Amino acid sequence: MKHLQYIAKFTSILLFFAMIQSCYKLVEVDPPINAVVSNEIFGDNLSASSVVTGIYTDMSQGIFAGRNSLTTIFSVSADELTSVAKPDDFLSIAFTNSLTTSDGGIWPNLFDFIFRINAAIEGIQGSKSLSSRTASQLLGECKFLRAYMYFYLVNTYGDVPLLTSTDLKYNFTAPRVDKKLVFENIISDLKESQLLLDESYLTANLLNTTSDRVRPNKACATALLARTYLYMKNYAEAITAASMVIENPLYKIEGLDSVFLRESKEAIWQLQPVQASSNTLEAQVFVLYSNDGLPAGPNDEVRPLYISKSLYNSFPDEDKRKTKWIDSVTVDNRVYPFPYKYKIWMLGEPVIEYLTMLRLAELYLIRAEAKANLGILEGGASAGYDINVIRRRAGLPDFLSTNRGDVIEEVLTQRRLELFTEFGHRWFDLKRTERIDDVMGTAAVEKGGTWAPYKSLFPIPISDITRNPSLRGHQNPGYPIQ
Repeated sequence: MKHLQYIAKFTSILLFFAMIQSCYKLVEVDPPINAVVSNEIFGDNLSASSVVTGIYTDMSQGIFAGRNSLTTIFSVSADELTSVAKPDDFLSIAFTNSLTTSDGGIWPNLFDFIFRINAAIEGIQGSKSLSSRTASQLLGECKFLRAYMYFYLVNTYGDVPLLTSTDLKYNFTAPRVDKKLVFENIISDLKESQLLLDESYLTANLLNTTSDRVRPNKACATALLARTYLYMKNYAEAITAASMVIENPLYKIEGLDSVFLRESKEAIWQLQPVQASSNTLEAQVFVLYSNDGLPAGPNDEVRPLYISKSLYNSFPDEDKRKTKWIDSVTVDNRVYPFPYKYKIWMLGEPVIEYLTMLRLAELYLIRAEAKANLGILEGGASAGYDINVIRRRAGLPDFLSTNRGDVIEEVLTQRRLELFTEFGHRWFDLKRTERIDDVMGTAAVEKGGTWAPYKSLFPIPISDITRNPSLRGHQNPGYPIQ
């Protein structure tokens, strides 16, 4: 009976979000019905928790995971992955840096998530039935998720509409706002999340602690805050936030073989696989072996990607990441290296790998870069100390220079080697350090495309410009103005 009750509740949640999604495409909604459904779903702790769990479920199999994920899109846009997808495939278009306004890309997917998150926030805040602990945790999770979505939107498109409610009339006419204001809202959401979220990782019912790190905790908000401060060049705050996570006993740098496992102590936030009998979609897309274990090579349908010559050759031969996190197959006398951070691609295997969204190594590199920019270059608390935590794990000798320029260059090198094919770090690093034109001026030609500075921002989809009058005439420079 309890199982049937749970199914009924979950079904009502799905129907609620189906209605919300359909309402998103309309200007008129019926507030009384919305209010009744929202009150029902957010009427008890378990149902409310299931609503937010549904967001994680969809993240695990949509724009955040698999063939057309943020990772693959940004990695082919930069110089990390080579695509063999068909010419009209979105990955092929991104690979040749030839996006057009007809390519939906990332914009609609992230705004769909933001609308759902805003609906959940309003439901949680409007509920009088939730326990204070449940309301606090869920509200903290939603504020963290909204900040996470906006981080990718603002760094992909620049100025974007800032939507913090489900007011459809406003949302359909919302103008782009200066990216500085978007970053400030990200900071605000994350600071509120820090206050609301639990220190520990909680189970789905929010009643018990767990070793699984799939529901965000306070450290998740702090880690994303450190990254955001770095991007804003607020280096002192980046150091403070990064240090809070680094010094937290929950986390430690793991051996290379353990970083992306479910039980990894390096993981700060992970997404649990949701497809039956499978580990991560990343492994299914990247690993170039067939289900019988034979070399398969890249193909345009399922596995259209392999590591670029530029990325592969950037690893020193003695770097253990080159052998632990990269594998290769030989097909028709041609060698194809591929990302091998996630290794379990076959179905039916025990689920031991979770998709890692935030991890400790990034925090060391954030702190190192911030210290270098502030001139903290010598002693045990120097940028070099943090760099060497990462280098030693990779089997590399210590970096000894205290020259500021050399240190910053080494941080960026280690970011490339450490964080490759993880949610666009390389693409964003090139942009924020103003190196993208130099790098992509060469890389784009090697990929069979061309480069122009305006391509560092993706185009706003024409469908959204047509629907929202406030976006008309406000396309990113370089693309056709509609």
